Amino acid sequence: MFQGVCFDLFSTLVHRKPGNPFFRDVANDLGLDLEAWKKAYDDLHDETMAGIVPGIVERISLAAKATGVQCSQEATRAAVTRHFPSMAASFETDPQAVPLLKHLRGQGLALALVSNASDHAEWIFDRLGLREHFDVVVFSHQVKVLKPQPEIYLHATDQLGVSGQGCAFVGDGQHHELAGARSVGMATILLDRRLTHTEQARAEADIVLADLTGVPNALDTLSSSRL
Repeated sequence: MFQGVCFDLFSTLVHRKPGNPFFRDVANDLGLDLEAWKKAYDDLHDETMAGIVPGIVERISLAAKATGVQCSQEATRAAVTRHFPSMAASFETDPQAVPLLKHLRGQGLALALVSNASDHAEWIFDRLGLREHFDVVVFSHQVKVLKPQPEIYLHATDQLGVSGQGCAFVGDGQHHELAGARSVGMATILLDRRLTHTEQARAEADIVLADLTGVPNALDTLSSSRL
């Protein structure tokens, strides 16, 4: 029997809605060329998720500098504060997520979040009120390790007090996260969100589901197969 379940966050429990004006509005505030600055911002993705670049304010400033514009920390922080609500509003919790998390906890399972994310993603997570549903929350920017490296999964299982074999991982499969989970002994459940990486992720999944409602039955099936 499984003792724990680890979940990915984005495209698993939380979805991005179209029309996020955050980057356009920040660029306007700081006098940045949106296209050039956003490319430089995107290039800093992994370094920010790994905590090397310490958060969104520094990421914006470094990306601006890469395009030849100096932005003070104060001006950048003010722009982030001013426009963060519009970013947060562009994310919504999957309607199946909270009922599932409550059900699994009611079954006595320990739950962990394991997400490649920086500080602003953690702010969104808290704004959506999801932290209360987890026993352990692991964001890559805090532990300075990215999925699919084994260490981030082991950090979660150690905090949960379970083994990899006693845990399942549920996610949309981006960044080979399912392969990373398998590497520490976890069973893997892929949510088919019809994304560009979905087909590649199928080979790393023990079970593929169309949505979150199938997770309890999938856990039963996988648990039986491990007896």
